[in-house]
Amino acid sequence: MPGHVPRYLEKLTPVSEAIRIIKESVKPVSEVESIPVWSAIGRVLAKDVVAEHDFPPKPRSAYDGYAVRASDTPGKLRVVGEATIGRIEHGLRVDPGTAVYVSTGAYLPDGADTVVPEEAVRREGEYIVIDREFKAGKNLDPIGSYVRKGQLLLPKGYVLSMFDVVALLDVAVTEVEVYRKVRVGVIATGTELFEPSNPREAEKRILRGEVAETTAKLIEYAISRYAPWASVVWRVMLPDDIDTISWYLTRQGTSVDMIILTGGTGPSNVDPFYQLAEALEAKVLFRGLFVKGGRPTSAMILNNGPLVIALSGHPISAFHGFVRLVYHVLKHIGNVKRSTEPPLTALAKLASPVKSKRPQPIKVKLRVVNGVLEATPLPPERQLSSVTVSNVEADGIAILREAKVYEAGEWVPVHMFREPEGYEG
Repeated sequence: MPGHVPRYLEKLTPVSEAIRIIKESVKPVSEVESIPVWSAIGRVLAKDVVAEHDFPPKPRSAYDGYAVRASDTPGKLRVVGEATIGRIEHGLRVDPGTAVYVSTGAYLPDGADTVVPEEAVRREGEYIVIDREFKAGKNLDPIGSYVRKGQLLLPKGYVLSMFDVVALLDVAVTEVEVYRKVRVGVIATGTELFEPSNPREAEKRILRGEVAETTAKLIEYAISRYAPWASVVWRVMLPDDIDTISWYLTRQGTSVDMIILTGGTGPSNVDPFYQLAEALEAKVLFRGLFVKGGRPTSAMILNNGPLVIALSGHPISAFHGFVRLVYHVLKHIGNVKRSTEPPLTALAKLASPVKSKRPQPIKVKLRVVNGVLEATPLPPERQLSSVTVSNVEADGIAILREAKVYEAGEWVPVHMFREPEGYEG
C-alpha cells in the first residue's frame, strides 16, 4: 500500500535525483514501426541507419561540363548528347572522339572517365575543342565517394532532423524503423480557469477575476516544439474537484504514457495533487523540487496507470519544470539518446550579479555586444511568478542551475523566445 502522502512540501528533491527516480520507475516505449524517411522528422530511430548502397552508384559529375575519355584530351570532340541530373538518354555513351554534355550531379555516361568544365572548352558548332590534357577521374565523384554500403549513417536513439532526412534521401535511404510516439495527456486544473474564445467576453472575464488558461497550452506547445517524438493526444481543463479529476485520470489514463497536471500542486484545500495521490492510492515518487519557480512540482504513478507529473500553474514556473524535468523524462520514455533542438540553445553572459537561493529561471533582456550574447535580468519585482505580464519585457529565460551568487560575466544557459537586440544574423 502507498504510504502517507505529504500535504506540505516536507522534503525538496534535487532535479537530478527526481529524474533518476522517474527513470528507475518508468519503462521506455518498446513498440516499433517502419515509416518513410520523409515522414520521420522528429521521430526516434529504433535501429541504426546504414547505407544500403554505395553512393553514388555510378561516377557523378562535379561540374557543368563535358564527359569525355581522358585519352581524347587534348582534342576536338563531337557532342553526341547530354546527361542532366536525374535524366540520361537511354543508350547514351561516350565513344572515342565524342563527348556528352553533363550537368553537376549527373551520372557519367558509359565510356567516359573524366569531366572537362564548361569554361575549359571552346564550342564550335556540334564540336568542342579541349586545349589541354585532363587525367582520368578528374572533376567527378567516384562510386562510393559519399558513402559505402553498410556504413553507419545515424545510430539508434537519435531523433531525425529535417537535415537528416535530406541527407538520407540523397543516398537512397527511403525507410527507417522508429519507436512509436510517446502519448501525453495534459490536464489544466483550476475552477478559476476558462478557455478564451471571444475576445470581448474574455476581456470581461479576466477583469472580473477569472483566469484565461495558458499554462497547459504553453506546455503543449513546448512538447510539440522540443519533444517532437511525443504527442499530446488530449488536453482538458477541469475544476478543482478531486472526484472529477480522479474520474478522468482513471478513465483516460490508460490511453497515454504520461499525464501532466498544471496547477494544483500546492498544500491548500483546493490543490488536488496530494489528495489525488491518496484517493487513487498512487505511488508518489517525490513531492516538491529543490528549485525556485516550480517548487511544488511532484510526480506519482497511478495504480496500473501512467506516470503523472504535476507542474505549477504559473506559466514560467511550469516551463521551468518542463525544461529541467519533463523534457528529460520524455527523452527517457521515448528512448532518445540525442535530440534535435533542445529548449536551452544558447549561453549568455550575465550583465549584472544575481543571488539564487535555489536553482531557478530568471527573465532576461538579451542583446549582442561585440559578438557576445549578454543577458540583463529584469528587476526583482518583475521576476515574480504572479507578474506574468513581464514576459513581454523579456527576450528569454536564463536558467540558474545552482544555489549561489552569480557574478556579472558568468555564463548561463538561456531559452530565447525573442531575437536578441543587435542580432544581425
